[in-house]
Amino acid sequence: MIYLAEVGPYAWLIHLLAVALLIWAAVTTNWKALRVHPGTHHFMFGAVLVLSGFWVLKAGVHDGLHFHILGIAAITLLMGWRLALLVYAGVLAVMVLVGQIGLQDWSVSFLLGVGLPVLVCYQFYLQVYRRLPHNPFVYILVAGFLNAALSQVVFVSSVSFWYWITEYHAPHLIWNDYLSYLILTLFPEGVTNGMFISGMVTFQPRWLSTFDEDSYFGS
Repeated sequence: MIYLAEVGPYAWLIHLLAVALLIWAAVTTNWKALRVHPGTHHFMFGAVLVLSGFWVLKAGVHDGLHFHILGIAAITLLMGWRLALLVYAGVLAVMVLVGQIGLQDWSVSFLLGVGLPVLVCYQFYLQVYRRLPHNPFVYILVAGFLNAALSQVVFVSSVSFWYWITEYHAPHLIWNDYLSYLILTLFPEGVTNGMFISGMVTFQPRWLSTFDEDSYFGS
């Protein structure tokens, strides 16, 4: 989660961009396909609840400078970037309801803490699909494990950059108490997402919107 901080008249621009991204994801989602598979809605609500638990269980010593399991790579590979954005919009709404962030913080958290990592993760997956062999192990280890670590890098970098330009925290504090610990969070994030993706590839590959069985399991 990211706090809006004091950005004066630019706050409205943050809100506008966040709402525009959310509307873009909602409008371009194939809702007809979702109606064919009504169980998807329950899956999305379940994902919101589980991810909310991960996001509440955070560690940090300063306001806004927290580490927690994101799950962004797993949800993006599972549902695609559009539904991933909608799911995390729900997660952030839960964070507002339970008092983890204020309503005014939702926009910047969605834009930088969710939107940017989700889009980067999806683009990374596309590059893996286009440039690397279509092998389940490549999908799990590169598109899953490494992609998850990348999502944590993007998230922490976004948080750090935001607090630096808004002067919410001093640069030395951001480096000493936040960025310097980033490397310790990459493996847990990668393992958590990688294990989930590995289980899905093994038992329910059809549920992964980014996994083509004919391509990855074909002779």
